[in-house]
Amino acid sequence: MEYLVSEEKIRAIYAYRSQRVLDLIKEHDLDFLYLWDYGNTRYAFDVMPRFHPESDSCFGYLISKNALVSPMVNDAFGESHPHSPGGIYDPGKPGSVWSVDNWRSAGSESYLRSVPRRWAKMVAEAIATHGGAKRIGFDGTPDLFAMQELQKLVPDTEFVGMGIHLAKKRMIKSVEEIELMEEACKVHNTILWDTMSEAEVGWKDFTMASKMAERFALLECSEQHCLNLTYRFEPGSGVMGLTWTPVGRTYKEGDVISSDLGFMAFGGVTTDYGRCRILGDTSAKVRDAYEWNIYNYHEILTTIKPGQMISSMVEKFIEAHDKKGYPLVMLGHGIGAQMDEMPQMNPADKQDYDVPLEEGMVLCIEPTLIVECEKHGYQQIWIEDQWVVEKDGLRRMAPLSYFDIDDKDLATAP
Repeated sequence: MEYLVSEEKIRAIYAYRSQRVLDLIKEHDLDFLYLWDYGNTRYAFDVMPRFHPESDSCFGYLISKNALVSPMVNDAFGESHPHSPGGIYDPGKPGSVWSVDNWRSAGSESYLRSVPRRWAKMVAEAIATHGGAKRIGFDGTPDLFAMQELQKLVPDTEFVGMGIHLAKKRMIKSVEEIELMEEACKVHNTILWDTMSEAEVGWKDFTMASKMAERFALLECSEQHCLNLTYRFEPGSGVMGLTWTPVGRTYKEGDVISSDLGFMAFGGVTTDYGRCRILGDTSAKVRDAYEWNIYNYHEILTTIKPGQMISSMVEKFIEAHDKKGYPLVMLGHGIGAQMDEMPQMNPADKQDYDVPLEEGMVLCIEPTLIVECEKHGYQQIWIEDQWVVEKDGLRRMAPLSYFDIDDKDLATAP
């Protein structure tokens, strides 16, 4: 294992994140907060995603307002993993505010096969041990029947949804988090660029995916590798008209190829970058769409400032794409402990939780369009970068160059 920044900065990240969670408990006058979603447990405790509830090992974590944490586990988890790999359990990583309460075990059966009353009983016992509760926040519902059983055991307790509030807390990064993300971006970018530069006619999606996966696997700083999604368009298919692959597509002369990569570095941060590249000669129509998308992307982002609503930024992209005749397929999302976080980037009428841009947010912006070419068929033009919101505007993190485009010709934010 290797950290990309000093261990002092890693400790600062853990302390900042856990304090944000504790602040949330106080702000909403909660007696307890139950964390179940693996993105939230990773954020608060640096517990790796493989220990999320669907692993049949850990059922979640009950946090008291006094910063005591009761892990809800089965016997197999307690025996195999007496200490989780980070955060509250690792004395080698001090800095968080948490103290560990007793492990509470429901037996060795799988959660999905056992009776949810066991879980409810565990939670109720932990609540009683720490003085009872008037209000408990939940970031999700592990099981509806289990929640109903818990209500019977603590009938005077109010259950409060905290998922969206915690998601908003997670949007604002500390200085140390941003530095670690930027260092991870540099590592990520090298692998993306090197592998896509090697791609040639005759390769399959599987070829590029396997080469990237191998390179990430060999990294000492790689906690989890690697989400590799390459795209192609088939009318009427897939998510937003896209087929998410690798599907064994063979690259041909003039094709637009692309890779969307997620990388998780030790210390609890993720990065998400993507590029498309034209293989050899293509039509003027495809080339024009490719170049326009990159230039338009950067020009718009020079106009975006803190305080503007996310939906306002989205509308600028939609307007520009519609005017050019290339409807926008997708635009992007936030990133942090997980690959895909708030804020989501949707038009105002589809933006459930519209928020203003704030300093310390990190965004993955990926304007995507589809162009139809008589010679080469449908081609997807797609790019993705991470941007950090600063006091004067958005800055591209650890910039990765674009194929056949010189960065110095691009309009860039401060």
